[in-house]
Amino acid sequence: MHNQYTDLLLDLPEVKTEKVLEVGEQTLHVEVSPVAHKQACPQCRSLDFVIRKGSNPARTIRHGEAFGKSIYVRVPAIRLFCKQCQCGFVWQYTFVDSGKRYSHAFEKQAIRTATAATVKHSADLHAMPASTLQTKYQHWLALASERLQERVWQDAACTSKLVLGVDDFAIRKGHTYNTGIHNLRGEALLDILPGRKLEELRAYAKQHSFFLELRPIAVVMDLAPYYHTWIQECFPKAIRIADRFHVHRYVIEALQAVRKTTQTTLSSRAKANLKAKHRLLNPKEESLSVERHKELKEILDYSSLLGQAHAWKESFNEWYDCSPDVNTANRWLETWFVQGEQMQHPAIDACVKTIRNWRTEVVNYHRCRWTNAAVEGRNNRMKAFQRRHYFTRNRKRYVQGLLVECNQSRYG
Repeated sequence: MHNQYTDLLLDLPEVKTEKVLEVGEQTLHVEVSPVAHKQACPQCRSLDFVIRKGSNPARTIRHGEAFGKSIYVRVPAIRLFCKQCQCGFVWQYTFVDSGKRYSHAFEKQAIRTATAATVKHSADLHAMPASTLQTKYQHWLALASERLQERVWQDAACTSKLVLGVDDFAIRKGHTYNTGIHNLRGEALLDILPGRKLEELRAYAKQHSFFLELRPIAVVMDLAPYYHTWIQECFPKAIRIADRFHVHRYVIEALQAVRKTTQTTLSSRAKANLKAKHRLLNPKEESLSVERHKELKEILDYSSLLGQAHAWKESFNEWYDCSPDVNTANRWLETWFVQGEQMQHPAIDACVKTIRNWRTEVVNYHRCRWTNAAVEGRNNRMKAFQRRHYFTRNRKRYVQGLLVECNQSRYG
């Protein structure tokens, strides 16, 4: 291979290839030298009085991979002397730090792999000590998370018509939770709070004044009272929206409760068929294929009550999708309440009662049509991060990792 092609392979503009020293089964050693003859003095920043004064033993730097082989670059440690400053120094290369064995490009590649897997897996993949990569990864993570968090808060503060999303996700389901604050319009995770109790939320607002300086026009959250109380205290002028996904879940659960009641009255064959196909009741009817639609019609024919409950659920989807304004939405929702109460089923009555209690927040969706769909997707990424990193115990690094995981793809 000609030296110019080796230079392209290495992609190190400040050095040029002298020769390929060794090609092994797993390694490729290349000797290089600086393109320039001299380097500026680190004190006076001048080239005029700098002379070469011998060299130290050459350094071997690990630099990426090519053709399935690990590339090692052998660089000369040239000694220089400035006659004006009367100081000696050694040639410094921009692609590697002084005294280090790994180039910046190689470290960046190893760290990128560690963010998608684990440090141990990345270290094994790149044939380097896990402790070394762990140190480099933690240093990079601290810098990257600080940079990203500063950027997302600046964007949130400058965003016109800011819409926030608030939702919890489990560290240990049923026991320990975190709360995420999201910029829905900016598609970013702003911060992670420990816990979800009202006292913990209030403590966060007191400690982070920049949160209270935000001016959201709306905040989307589930039906947890502590979130609504907290947001009402922090942003009294913001529209509080009950997240569509969480509200719709109450309707789905009521429909499935009707299905379970219906099952007990059917023959064994019909009961088994309904139980096997009960998930067909959940999605929108229009989203089903022709074959699935026939199967749905078959199970709905088992009971008139089940058919009415399914039509009631479909009407709720239509209410969300087709209400043109708030006034129409209010009238339509009242009709839907009456339709549910006429079925006289305890599960449906409980669902109607819950949505009546949160009627203002539910109808507010038609004032500002935002949902926490993106937040739920981000929660899944957080849970995947937790499993991948075995639930990092260090709280600070845990939060840093989640901020990078959720924001790096957008902000780089």
